[in-house]
Amino acid sequence: MPFYDYKCLECQEKFELFVPMAKRKKAEKDPCPSCGVKRVKQVIESCPNVGVDMGKDIHKATGAFKDAMQRVAEAPGMSKRRAADFKARYNL
Repeated sequence: MPFYDYKCLECQEKFELFVPMAKRKKAEKDPCPSCGVKRVKQVIESCPNVGVDMGKDIHKATGAFKDAMQRVAEAPGMSKRRAADFKARYNL
């Protein structure tokens, strides 16, 4: 499951969601998590590496990178759901 970027056309808030590909457009029908207005559109903020096989530990964070990702996952502004997705993504 990939992360998708969205932007509210009302308040300009940008956020990302960890959703299956089949449900990526559903978020455009949901209200903005910041202002509650239903004017959300999917945007492309980055281009992930797709189809690159780097072995079995591709998503396993190690060393200083793992420590940094752990601090990000435990940051005060991180929601519990987002933190869980983040930890799963980097196998923390």
